[in-house]
Amino acid sequence: MNIIGFSASPRPEGSTAWAVDAILEGAWEHGAKVRSWSAAGLDLQPCRACFACRTKDRRCVIQDDMPRVHASLLEAQALVLGVPIFMSQMSAQAKIFVDRLHPLFAPRFSPTFQKRNAGKALVLAFVQGNPDPELFRIYVNYTCQTFRTLEFDVRESVVVAGTRSALVQEQDALHARLKAIGATLAS
Repeated sequence: MNIIGFSASPRPEGSTAWAVDAILEGAWEHGAKVRSWSAAGLDLQPCRACFACRTKDRRCVIQDDMPRVHASLLEAQALVLGVPIFMSQMSAQAKIFVDRLHPLFAPRFSPTFQKRNAGKALVLAFVQGNPDPELFRIYVNYTCQTFRTLEFDVRESVVVAGTRSALVQEQDALHARLKAIGATLAS
């Protein structure tokens, strides 16, 4: 299985990147081919809503790094998306990533729906400073439903909470839990 990870955090080595990498590590240990991307190291511009991606060739006109991510995503059977929660919702980088999925993913009722892209496995790793993992549950559920509407197969959503009070990188039980999610995804 080919799995890509995408950390939608502006911090290249923060808690979100660590969570994505831990899930990918578990998948890799169970035979998956993995690749990791970070919004922090990419030039990703917001969607312009020009609808050029709805034309025959379905290509985005924005000249940035997203076409490379699209190519990687098309080759993958699964995506691990790390979503930092800022101000009660996903980071600006995560929103850009989601909006820029439009050339590849659309709801089944949309004229731009592409059956070949439907059913891609997805694990969402939400990362937040607040220690209460249920605080943003409504938003987490909303985001999961957004991806289901785009025809992703949402396999798991995990909330990594309390990143301000303790270094997640030092939490062995959490690391093992995230690796187990990756192992299950690779199976």
